[in-house]
Amino acid sequence: MARPTSRKPLASPRPDGGHLVKPERLQVVLEAIRDAGDKGITKAGLARKLGEVAMRTVDRAIQLLEEQGARFGKLREGRPALIHFTLEKGPDWDSRITPHARMALEVALMALEGTATELWFDQLEGLRVLADSHLSSRDRELFKALQEHVSLRGGADDQQALDTKMLTQVLLALGHPEGPRELELTYAAASTGRTSVRTVVPFTLTHDVFSGGAFLLAWDQAKQEPRHFRLARIEEAKAQTRRGLIPDKRPLEQARELQIGGWYRLAPPLQIQVRVTGTNWPQALLDAPPALPSVAVRKEKAGSVLLGFQATELSGPTRYILQFGADAEVLEPKELRDHLVKTLKAMTARYR
Repeated sequence: MARPTSRKPLASPRPDGGHLVKPERLQVVLEAIRDAGDKGITKAGLARKLGEVAMRTVDRAIQLLEEQGARFGKLREGRPALIHFTLEKGPDWDSRITPHARMALEVALMALEGTATELWFDQLEGLRVLADSHLSSRDRELFKALQEHVSLRGGADDQQALDTKMLTQVLLALGHPEGPRELELTYAAASTGRTSVRTVVPFTLTHDVFSGGAFLLAWDQAKQEPRHFRLARIEEAKAQTRRGLIPDKRPLEQARELQIGGWYRLAPPLQIQVRVTGTNWPQALLDAPPALPSVAVRKEKAGSVLLGFQATELSGPTRYILQFGADAEVLEPKELRDHLVKTLKAMTARYR
């Protein structure tokens, strides 16, 4: 019986049109055209990139790339006129990330560096590394300059490292293809640090810039209500085999939409109206309305603005409004006005 002949693996999985041009050379041509940008590159320039090869090799590479789905712009410039190739579309096998997608990734990372938790930043940082390995040298220089010349500050940074094993269990329960599974949590209370074990049905992961933390929003089966669990305080998590049952998703959807600083209570939304005055606050709010639920900012004739938003719990709005000091007055609801009066009296007592 004849022994099967072993096949030597190709240096690249990409097609090369019958080995007329090596896959590595196709990659060099593609990268050279991509790096040239709008100015393009001539056949002679491509030949130099390939190591002073014959022009017919460049012609074959261009032809093969076009057969594989690439589309090139061909600009004629100079005297005598020479064709300058520009890249309009990569071949079908091209795994390069587009500059627009890389820009979105970079902006997201810079925003999270100032306002988020290590959880989201680390996940996107992994994508950045992957993107960089599939980025042309020209675009890599562009984003290096972007990093050096853009600075974002503000918010809070959750510096507590998350347990990878815990997070994996949360994601397994949350992302089960047949629907969320029950999740057993060992959770440490914020006030006492005491731990308790509870069984929940995960609903979604949220990040709140007002508290700088990542939360698991879940249905608490024992209390029959939505609960926010800060991920950094989940000491252990175990995904169960049982499918999680949520009797009514509307409270969870409301909790997701009306979360401010991680605070939420099972109650009808409060319609909050705040008049904001001062030299700079009104225009700042008009220029950049805060990321509050159902936010609306309306300019008044006197130069002040009316800031409206929704909430269910008083602590979140109070924390936000106090930053304006004497330049803010809560008009509605009375419940929030009374809560602020009580809070301010307690603050004043500390300074007597």
